[in-house]
Amino acid sequence: MAISLPLGIYAAPRRHLANTVLNIASVIQTIPGLALLALMVPLLGGTIGYAPAFMALMLYSILPILRNTIVGLQGVDGGVIEAARGLGLTDRERLWQVELPLALPVIVAGLRTATVWVVGAATLATPVGAPSLGNYIFAGLQTRNWLSVIFGCLFAAGLAVLLDQLIRLMEVA
Repeated sequence: MAISLPLGIYAAPRRHLANTVLNIASVIQTIPGLALLALMVPLLGGTIGYAPAFMALMLYSILPILRNTIVGLQGVDGGVIEAARGLGLTDRERLWQVELPLALPVIVAGLRTATVWVVGAATLATPVGAPSLGNYIFAGLQTRNWLSVIFGCLFAAGLAVLLDQLIRLMEVA
């Protein structure tokens, strides 16, 4: 969110920039999760563990939040924006008091999507040395311990659903 939200807010009123940043984020998204995780190891100087996993998963989460921020802000009715101008709101006030609150459901939908994607992709972090529920899946596959594989899969899916629902509850609140 620290990258996608500010970038989306900045790019939304600038259509050409919005298309450019969305295209770049889309290219990153097309790289398979395991390949992106593996690519981070040499890019971070051969470090394995938390750092390459964090960087890859952060990059993997940019597109849904960025796209939904841009789409949400561009979807705010022009009449509402004009009314806010007519009331004398500055650009910053209009953004914080009108546009972001109206775009928030769309932005949160992107956050929920990114969260589920990242939990799924995080199970692939095991080969780059980052502990995750993927440890159970990979170890189970190597030893043909299907209970371990099922455990890792079910808990990863459960974690994704739990985090999605927690974000939904925060949105409702």
